[in-house]
Amino acid sequence: MKKIFLIIAVSAVLLSCKKSWLDVSPKGTLSEAQVAENPDGLVNAAYAYLGNDHYTTPWSLWPYGNVRSGDAYKGGRDEADIQQFHFGEIFINQRSDLGTLDGMWFQFYVAISRVNSALANLNAKTDTEFPAKKQRIAEMRFLRAHWYFNLKIMWKYVPYIDENVNSNDYGNISNRELTNDQLWEKIATDLQFAVDNLPASQTQIGRPSKIAAQAYLAKTKLYQAYEQDEQHNVTKINADKLNQVVTLCDAVIASSYSLEPDFANNFINGSYENGRESIFAVQFSKVMEPCLADLIMEMY
Repeated sequence: MKKIFLIIAVSAVLLSCKKSWLDVSPKGTLSEAQVAENPDGLVNAAYAYLGNDHYTTPWSLWPYGNVRSGDAYKGGRDEADIQQFHFGEIFINQRSDLGTLDGMWFQFYVAISRVNSALANLNAKTDTEFPAKKQRIAEMRFLRAHWYFNLKIMWKYVPYIDENVNSNDYGNISNRELTNDQLWEKIATDLQFAVDNLPASQTQIGRPSKIAAQAYLAKTKLYQAYEQDEQHNVTKINADKLNQVVTLCDAVIASSYSLEPDFANNFINGSYENGRESIFAVQFSKVMEPCLADLIMEMY
């Protein structure tokens, strides 16, 4: 009998509680209001995605270019070590459901999502509220172009999502909504905005400059110049686009950047870090030990 009364009493207490009793703020997260107050926090989060150097993350394309082209070996313990890269190396068992490709695709769009979140926040600010607004937008559009450039050279046709697309509509966007040329033009437009709105040099190392945007735009225009059919055959070479490449490259060459006297300087820590040949480089918080850097140089 006592048990029955106890159950009834506990039930009455629970039923009398308001629903707000169940609403507990999550720990270790930022609210929308907190995020909106700090645009640079979202910008930094977008930059942070550049710095993950694990082989499964989107800035490392060596398995899909160097290994498949024959100018590098997969390495590892044996063929079974990262076996999917081995399949790419010997051109067999290439399937669309391989985890490394699916993971790469996912990671690219996570990076783009961070950029778009930062852009949506920046667009909502006035210049008075956030004086660095235009420059930060240019930096984010540079990063978005970087991610879409890599998506483009990997898959050619991809869904294009910017900060104006509602997240509920993501699943409805086809990878064929834009043509091959239109996708390249989206990338070029972001980079042109960066060229027009970034300073020639940045006081904070790691942020892209006008020169970095010009270099990337030149590379994009070069891809645009060689027009292709659906079988990737070059059908036309656009002379106007090639002239734009030359103009952009001339601007980069005439800038403060120049070639190192020794190509190896680009891979040595210390006084050559972010040297005169480094136009845009991902920054890390920990410097590799000199002895380990020497070992890596000897290995390669």
